[in-house]
Amino acid sequence: MLILRKGNRNDLEFLIRIDLKNDGYTSGPDDVELTEQQQEEHRQKIQKYVTDPNKGAFIAEDSVLSMPIGMIMYSISNRDDVYSWKTIYNELDRTLFQSDGRFLEIFQLWVHPDYRRAGLATQLKSKLEEEAQYHNVNLIYTHTEAVNDHVIELNKKIGYQEVRRGPIWDDIIRVSLIKQLNVSN
Repeated sequence: MLILRKGNRNDLEFLIRIDLKNDGYTSGPDDVELTEQQQEEHRQKIQKYVTDPNKGAFIAEDSVLSMPIGMIMYSISNRDDVYSWKTIYNELDRTLFQSDGRFLEIFQLWVHPDYRRAGLATQLKSKLEEEAQYHNVNLIYTHTEAVNDHVIELNKKIGYQEVRRGPIWDDIIRVSLIKQLNVSN
């Protein structure tokens, strides 16, 4: 049986491990070793997804196996803020965003390989839509590498539209997608 629930401090190690895996640090024979300082900085960054009221995570759990099989992490961001890292928010049409500039940004989405193509990513994104509405946010933003056709197709199938294609913080071409929601704000 599948359970979708809000992430909490007990999920921190799982979230850290999956985020590192998706960043390429723990996959393949050429593993990159993080220094203790880098590990601590990463821990602090991911911990905010279970402690900061403007961030969060949902966990998909196989209750029979008592193990997490998927997750989505997000933050409530603002298109008009200045960030210390490279973003493309100011390149997107301002009229797409609500008047206060807030939007919900997907930070990470992961589903265990044995559970993929069964609708779990769609269910996690649906929970995220509920969360956006709870926070009176009418836009969800995500991006993925342009070669990730399956993820782009999934997003478009559930109502996301492509708004940009190009590099963001490195030379990799990424596709930025948004989904606008009907919320009163």
